[in-house]
This record gives sequence, structure tokens and C-alpha cells, in this order.
Amino acid sequence: MQLTEHVHLLASGAAGFDLSDPLDCHVYLVRGGRRSVLVDAGGGRSARTILRRAGGTGTIPDHLLLTHGHADHAGGAAALAEELPGLRVLAGAAAVRWIAEGDERGLSVDRGKAAGVYPADYAFRPCPRVEPLTDGTEIDLGGGVVVRAVATPGHADGHTCYHLRTPAYQALFSGDCVFTGGRISLQNLHDCRVPAYADSLARLAALDVDALFPGHHEVSLARAGRHLTTARDAVARGLLPRSTT
Repeated sequence: MQLTEHVHLLASGAAGFDLSDPLDCHVYLVRGGRRSVLVDAGGGRSARTILRRAGGTGTIPDHLLLTHGHADHAGGAAALAEELPGLRVLAGAAAVRWIAEGDERGLSVDRGKAAGVYPADYAFRPCPRVEPLTDGTEIDLGGGVVVRAVATPGHADGHTCYHLRTPAYQALFSGDCVFTGGRISLQNLHDCRVPAYADSLARLAALDVDALFPGHHEVSLARAGRHLTTARDAVARGLLPRSTT
């Protein structure tokens, strides 16, 4: 599904558009003039579908940018890395060891199973090739298309958003940090941290953003800054925005 000139939606599960396995988050392909990257990997059962759809756009991604380590976003990293031997898998440093080792406690997969979010037989496959990504790192895709990492802890340790600059517009891939309407995702997990979350929301609201591409639910193709300022304004009043969970 093509969303903009540079962004395609390759997968989306039950908390989105039902384009792929129900466990999947939104998985995006971002294309520039020379190369492309994936943002997030889904739960792991749609890897070949993701790559087939990417191939249908005429490009093979060379980076996988993970927003965080939760299984619906990073569970497919190992399978994608196997299918694409040259793929670089990047994630916020705080989550790298958990993803590399498949640490289901660190990634809160155990809590997800207990809550019925993941099937009892779900297994997070370790992805040893994952590398730490530094805040502010930029990946030049060519043709004036650049993706920049923005550290946004709060929903989970190591959570990272990705700010996209193109000649015509700017966008934010926000993972589970912020959604349309200024909603967020607070969960009773060991690494969900409210003060850090508030700081991250304020940081995002300072970005120049036309489009918002979150990890679930609706996308926003125009005037997307309003969703970020809604979240920021709640924080400024000493509150937190409405949570989707």
C-alpha cells in the first residue's frame, strides 16, 4: 500500500489494517533515490510477505530500523535478517541485548503471553545481528531523502522514532510513542517510564512534521504536527495523554 511518494505500508495486523498476520505492527518501507529501509519488522510470521511486497516496489531494503523491542515490532527481525544476508538491523542501545538474545522477560513477551496478547506458543527468535543506534544518526537514502533517529524512551527502554526528510515533506515514524489524536501507549511493564515518556513527547512536538506514521491504528498524511502538539500540551499541564492500551 503506497502512502506517499517515498513510503509504502507492507504489513499491518489486527491493531491496524489487517494486511498481514494479526500480531504485526505497521511495517513501512521508505524509499529514496538510491536505497531503501524498513521501519519495524512485525511479529515474525510475515517476513516473506514483507519482502515480496518490498520487491514489488522495485527495491531491496538494506537497513531494518526497529522502533523498539516488543515482539509485534521486532519479533520478525531474525527472519528478515536470514532472508536478506546484507541487511543491517539497528535498534536503540538499551534494547539491543534483549533483541540479540531473544530475552522474553526483558522484552516483556512473558507479560504479553500472560495477558493473552501473544499466543502461549509464541517465541521471540533471537537476532544476533542487531546493532545499537545512536540518537541523531542519519541514513541518506538518496535524492534528498534522509532518515534520522530520534531517541524517545518512555513506552519502552531503547524506543526510537525516525524523522523522515524529503524534498516535498517531512514525516515521523513514531512506533508506539505517539499515535493520531495525541494518544500514547502506557503499559504496566518494567521499562515503561512516565517521566522519560513526558520528555520524549515534548521533544517530538518540536519537530517539523507533515505526516505521522505510527506503529498501529490510523496514519495521518497532512498537518500531522497537531497530533504531536496535542500530546505535548497534555504534558505541559502535568497530565499524560489518553493511552491506547
